[in-house]
Amino acid sequence: MTDAELLTKVKNGLGLSGTYNDEVLKIKIAAVKAMMLNAGVTVENIETDLGVAVITVGVNDLWNLQPGEINFSQAFSIMITQLMVVSLP
Repeated sequence: MTDAELLTKVKNGLGLSGTYNDEVLKIKIAAVKAMMLNAGVTVENIETDLGVAVITVGVNDLWNLQPGEINFSQAFSIMITQLMVVSLP
């Protein structure tokens, strides 16, 4: 999946249109993908429907941060754990 395709899917999941927020979204998508890779999720699993859903939830969580906070939702934690498990060798 290309970065452009992923951006489109995340925007659709967040109910966004247009290109105004694309650069901010790309940064947040990259941060969530890096977190997933560092947690042991394979690229193959990141590119599944569940993987895209996890990225979308993670981006939404990052979008709604308050100053001084770093909180991911319980949904994000559960979903990333599922992907970590299915990524085990």
